[in-house]
Amino acid sequence: MSVTVFTPASPPVLLIVTDVFGNTPAIASFARQFPVPCLIASPFSGEKTQYPAETLAYHAFIAEGGVGAYAEHLAQLIEANQSSLRYAIGFSAGASALWLNSTNPAMASLQQTILFYGSRIRDYRDVQPACPTRLIFAEQEAAFEPAELVADLRQRNHDAELVKGSKHGFMNPYSAGFCLKTQERFMKELLDMTQISVAA
Repeated sequence: MSVTVFTPASPPVLLIVTDVFGNTPAIASFARQFPVPCLIASPFSGEKTQYPAETLAYHAFIAEGGVGAYAEHLAQLIEANQSSLRYAIGFSAGASALWLNSTNPAMASLQQTILFYGSRIRDYRDVQPACPTRLIFAEQEAAFEPAELVADLRQRNHDAELVKGSKHGFMNPYSAGFCLKTQERFMKELLDMTQISVAA
């Protein structure tokens, strides 16, 4: 797997790790809303790789090595930028890859990591992140029961929550599970989080 990185002109403060759709125009638009320099990591080589359907994107992601390969490349990226990174946001496969990196000492300098619907997190419940990490799950998932996972993660003292009435992909306009109202709610929270850095 060759992770494509889209670097800002200034040292990055926010790391955005995409889902299997990669660096789409929607991700670029998402990044532009933040008041801090953003570093975008996509699982695909080549600029702004796009797939017309989620199934095609998923198969391409698996062909690139899946979550394990994505996590390995992210580790190098995080270590190379640890002096400036303060926040990380991951979506789906990107959230799972970030979770696998959350014990990396290079993550300790981050003030907050927010992971949206990282379905493979369920296979690594014993992870103890090096920085504050918020886990946000959709209520509806095809492969597992999110309510059970969230309850178990909370018992392990993780900051985990379930978004009522939501489907996997609620933050991504390219996903069948997209929900504008839910996206807007979390976008406000994310912007508020990064505004603190600007004010400091």
